[in-house]
Amino acid sequence: MQEKNYIVHLFFRNALHIGSSRSGAGVESSLDFIHSDTLWAAIANYWAMLGSVNGVSFKDFLDGFTGGKDDELKSELNGPPFTLSSAFPFSVRGRESRYWLPKPLSLSFGLSKMNSSESRKIERERYAKTLKSSRFILRENFVRWQVLTSPVGHDVFLEHSERIGYDAIRPQAAIDRLTNCANLFHSALSYMEPVSEREGLYFLLRATDDSMVRALETVLQVISEAGGIGGDISSGCGELRAHTISQIQEDDVTWACLSGPAESNAYCLLSLFAPSSTEQQSDRYAAFNTVIRKGWTGSLSTVMQKKRKTVNMLTEGSVILNEYQGRLVNLTPDPEVTPEWQGLHDIYRYGFAFLVPIRININD
Repeated sequence: MQEKNYIVHLFFRNALHIGSSRSGAGVESSLDFIHSDTLWAAIANYWAMLGSVNGVSFKDFLDGFTGGKDDELKSELNGPPFTLSSAFPFSVRGRESRYWLPKPLSLSFGLSKMNSSESRKIERERYAKTLKSSRFILRENFVRWQVLTSPVGHDVFLEHSERIGYDAIRPQAAIDRLTNCANLFHSALSYMEPVSEREGLYFLLRATDDSMVRALETVLQVISEAGGIGGDISSGCGELRAHTISQIQEDDVTWACLSGPAESNAYCLLSLFAPSSTEQQSDRYAAFNTVIRKGWTGSLSTVMQKKRKTVNMLTEGSVILNEYQGRLVNLTPDPEVTPEWQGLHDIYRYGFAFLVPIRININD
């Protein structure tokens, strides 16, 4: 069956707290977007809580990603039931919708050796710092970066100050159960327009089975009614006010980035990526960053919380030369180190790649 692309819009009722591995002293920092593994974890947790969604049991859901086997044997699978990107910002201003995508880590045309040396010097002097510091770029500039035929520095410079929502710091107190003393700390939060569907986050979804998309619709509805996404859910963070799922038609030119240029020779990640043992070939990673993913076992199936194993993953915007698939990483605590976890469920981290074609200059 042919894979279809969908876009999922998320509108939040209140603040959003997405934990970051980089925090300040006494501050729990927060991201203004959601990594793909966090999205998948929320879907998996609520699917497990429901037991079965639209006739698909949680076991069948999980086996679709693992094949019922160890993650290093994942290569025998044809592919997961769906792949999803990370969730990025979008806004609606009048009749115009503006979607941000991660900046590719490969060189843009303006800084590439494909450009003339004089133009490259001008681009470097005027826009190199902006290009380096920009985490996201508008969808239209992402497409221009993909085709590698014209500079984008000037347009990225103009949009660099644009922002969706705003950040805030909230003081909180943790009560020591032994001494009843309060320990003050601070949490960073992201706020978006709460009363209208004009600001939010979106993620992209690929699936061949329409029934799986309908099941995801059900899970998101449950999250809206009874839960949230991210951290500090008990404090009201991450609550969904509304969500929509719609299919992206093949002839929709506004999403030309999904098919990429005809002369593409690489792939850009729109999600985190955990390579399997056969995909760990650094010479096939053209331009990349890594991020440490760690945290606690925030499961709805047990009140016990334990530190999860740490794993390094390639970040959004990384460019690789092969169409790698990725895997679900098994982070289940070692029974010899954490015997109290025996008898409980396995712990996984989503690391499948959501890729779009891109053109790069191998000689840069």
